[in-house]
Amino acid sequence: MDVASSLAVVQAVKGALVVLAALGLTAYKWSTDTVVTDDAVYDYIVVGAGTAGSIVANRLTENPDVHVLLVESGGDPPFETEVPGMFPFLTKSAIDWNYVSEDDGYSAQYHRNGYLDLPSGKVYGGSSSIHHFYYVRGHANDYKAWVDAAADDSWSWENLIPYFKKSECLVDQDILNSPTGQYHGTNGYTVITRELREISLKYLEAFQEVGNKVVDDINTGYTLGFTRPMVFIGNGIRQSSAESFLLPIKHRLNLHLTKETTVDKILFDNKKNAMGVQVSRNGKTFNIYARKEVIVSAGAFNSPKLLMLSGVGPKAHLESMGIEIVADLPVGESMEDHLAVVLAHKLKKTDETPKPENPSDFPIPTFIGLDALDTDQGYPDYLTLNLICRNNPTNLLLLCATVFGLHNDVCEQLAKAGQGREILVTVLNVARPISRGKVLLRSKDPKDPPRIYTGFLSNSTDLENNAAYIEKFIKVTDSSYFRNIGGETLHFDLPNCKGLEKNTRDYWKCYVLNMMDTTFHYSSTCRMGSVLDGELKVLGVNKLRVVDASSMPNTVSANINAAVMVLAEKAADLIKKESDQYNVGHCVT
Repeated sequence: MDVASSLAVVQAVKGALVVLAALGLTAYKWSTDTVVTDDAVYDYIVVGAGTAGSIVANRLTENPDVHVLLVESGGDPPFETEVPGMFPFLTKSAIDWNYVSEDDGYSAQYHRNGYLDLPSGKVYGGSSSIHHFYYVRGHANDYKAWVDAAADDSWSWENLIPYFKKSECLVDQDILNSPTGQYHGTNGYTVITRELREISLKYLEAFQEVGNKVVDDINTGYTLGFTRPMVFIGNGIRQSSAESFLLPIKHRLNLHLTKETTVDKILFDNKKNAMGVQVSRNGKTFNIYARKEVIVSAGAFNSPKLLMLSGVGPKAHLESMGIEIVADLPVGESMEDHLAVVLAHKLKKTDETPKPENPSDFPIPTFIGLDALDTDQGYPDYLTLNLICRNNPTNLLLLCATVFGLHNDVCEQLAKAGQGREILVTVLNVARPISRGKVLLRSKDPKDPPRIYTGFLSNSTDLENNAAYIEKFIKVTDSSYFRNIGGETLHFDLPNCKGLEKNTRDYWKCYVLNMMDTTFHYSSTCRMGSVLDGELKVLGVNKLRVVDASSMPNTVSANINAAVMVLAEKAADLIKKESDQYNVGHCVT
């Protein structure tokens, strides 16, 4: 199978899934759609039923006297979101906003289109319904920066541990019975398991031999090392925020969930109080009001878009769009994301026919690593997500062409290398990049997508660091396992890198520019410290908060879903305390 055939198969599968979705096979699982009317009033309006919004709505409606309207642009998660093995078919679909980056003429130039697809979930659960499952919390050092931005020690790693535990139901007795068990919860809504296929053990031993630690639990806040990861999969089902936090409470009479409804604007009175929202549904526009607060949880792209459409944002940009200024704030600026560099190693020959994987398991055998050039510093410089493919060119094509969107020629080279071989595919991320992107309005029409500049590698230090981290990572080829089986780093034939000597710093810098993608860990576009205060309230206005990845002052050294969840758990408590309805949250299995 070549790239064109692989892409055709993907499109055919997606077409079949659209037909199945039309049958509404999962509709029975979800809350009845609330029909909202013009001038309706609720205690809280939460914009977006994604990772954060689902949690906030759940926690606020623990009090039966509090009525919450949860507004979602998408709808019911189709069955393919539940099945881990279906993850390659979720992006660039009806449950994805299908945003793309602006072409900066510099990065991602060896992608098929010269820009990046930027997956973002348009469905209950948001991006937690389409992400790649890894449950990684980040390092304590990441949250120290949150403390500094909020000027509030309650955002420290130590003070957030109870919130991590509150969401979590870890199913792994080895971890729970170990010294690190104290960091984990067992009564939360979200079931977490570990990916324990033994094929990864030989790789862990190889990385240990070249000087890395091997650990069982990477989620203790102070750990570097390589591990078999924890994942958002429980009972064979993706543990999205929809599955975990909305499904168990679908019969709460005080939770009002309206789907396929777009919030166009936040409504302010003349004292800059957020009174409610203007929404569109089925071609009709109407206003809904909140007695207490409006909480925006629309994600790192749509939250800044909504704020700017409502007059909250950079003054010059809003004036250029003809939007009346409510508050002049750096909304949409300083966006962060983890740039992904795709590496591959060719390992031992095998004529083993790929066995069908259980679609309820993590899709591909995997392990992860958190490492630093100087491990004495105690926190990671980079993280790697590693996937093992044995004599499986079809899977390699799916990963390369569908998940990463690399150039067809690269994907053909990777598939050819995987014919009769075991291939280790690695996604390497700089843990805390320096480069920043931005989100701008395309127009003042709410239906227009935002303009998104990733800013990838706009600071040259990130390019140097990526190259240095690759050099450190590929030292695993010096291990006895790699030497004994002839393991080698794959050097793809990249036209833009011709004439550069392999394995030099200049070569790896060129490689990064050509073999890069996003991990869709977008954050910090409405960050604490510049747009929000330490309680996630929007500065310069009243009764308005932003609670999602955009609120993060900085990204974390990890896949960000766990960090977004902990932010939402804490935000819910802040909101409840302020409304004098606070009670100790409970966990439900």
